[in-house]
Amino acid sequence: MRYSITNPQKYIDSNIIAFFNILEFARNFSIKKIIYASSSSVYGNIEKVPFNEGINVDKPISLYAATKKSNELMAHVYSHLFNIQTIGLRFFTVYGPWGRPDMAAIIFTKSILNNEPIKLFNYGNNKRDFTFISDIVEAINLIIKN
Repeated sequence: MRYSITNPQKYIDSNIIAFFNILEFARNFSIKKIIYASSSSVYGNIEKVPFNEGINVDKPISLYAATKKSNELMAHVYSHLFNIQTIGLRFFTVYGPWGRPDMAAIIFTKSILNNEPIKLFNYGNNKRDFTFISDIVEAINLIIKN
């Protein structure tokens, strides 16, 4: 999300324009089902847990979250207008092999392996859910099968 503050155009291009192109492709080639990645970032500063898809997420706190919410809205419209079933998955911080080097899980692991102190932000008051990539792959496979 920090990157979206300094490079907002990349998120507009990859999350809004590219997703629009996917929806148009599905419409033009009669594809009837799309599974796509949204993000837990759409929940913003909501404190009520556990989160669920019924929570109002109309006030994003980052451009990244706004683009992901935009994807959900566009998917809803294409479902309604063109009878395309869309399944949006709000992933919570996915980690695993080949993870981005700027992710906390990677940074913390490197610090532990190198016997270095872990740098905590916000005085260590952060809480975050993480999802291992294999669990995401398994979930997507189950959705495809069902």
